[in-house]
Amino acid sequence: MLVLSRQRDETIMIGDDVELTIVDIRGDKVRIGIKAPVTIAVHRKEVYDAIKNENQQAAEFRGELGAVRPRGSMRGASKLTGGTVLPAAAKLAATQTNRRETA
Repeated sequence: MLVLSRQRDETIMIGDDVELTIVDIRGDKVRIGIKAPVTIAVHRKEVYDAIKNENQQAAEFRGELGAVRPRGSMRGASKLTGGTVLPAAAKLAATQTNRRETA
């Protein structure tokens, strides 16, 4: 793991397209701004894990039902989540954490 020190308003680049900016530091909390292309999903780790687990359970459930997918099964997928169907809790967290500022 690479560990870097940054101060407020300093930025870290990941590749050519992802910018991590330290927005604020309050006590033991750091606010980070992330600027990335919409094609890259950005989630908090706990939200990512919830999505991954839900998708795994859905894949196992579909396997039990056979290869038939009910019509409209992707309903609820959105541009925000990259087309991934999310459980309600993860969907709420994703909309709260993945808002992107338009500049």
